Amino acid sequence: MSIVQGTPLAMPAPSGSKITILFASETGTAEEFAFDMGNALQASNYHCEVCDLDDYDTNKLMAEHLAIVVSSTYGNGEAPYNGESFYEWLETQEPDLNSLSFAVCALGDTGYPSFAQAGKDFDRFLEEAGGTRILPRMELDACFDESIEPFIEQLQTWLLEFGDSFRK
Repeated sequence: MSIVQGTPLAMPAPSGSKITILFASETGTAEEFAFDMGNALQASNYHCEVCDLDDYDTNKLMAEHLAIVVSSTYGNGEAPYNGESFYEWLETQEPDLNSLSFAVCALGDTGYPSFAQAGKDFDRFLEEAGGTRILPRMELDACFDESIEPFIEQLQTWLLEFGDSFRK
């Protein structure tokens, strides 16, 4: 990916800001990927926090500068159990996310007609609420063990260009 496909932050972030990595996972793959991403970013000297969506206070999202959502899809396109409240909040509460920049990694199984639908929905809801997408949504087929590494590499490339405020 060339960096010209990336978008700068919606609002400047103060030095020492953290990247929030949120995950919705039914079987653990999205959770594992989120922690892989967090470890890679911390190893590159970025402040970040990985959080289960069940444990995340949705009202904090309006004060975040950069959130990365890693979500699997459950059933016929639904959000995993631990992402249901966040999904419903985004869909029904219409939060003002104009100061939020975000990226989404959507996991699914291409054998289903609603492949990666929960991640696609999170991506749409965040944009509709005013968030600024920094990278194109990545969709991975978890059944074929696609790696999150390309997404992490895209994010790290973006951070080299636009993410100095997230450095330790």
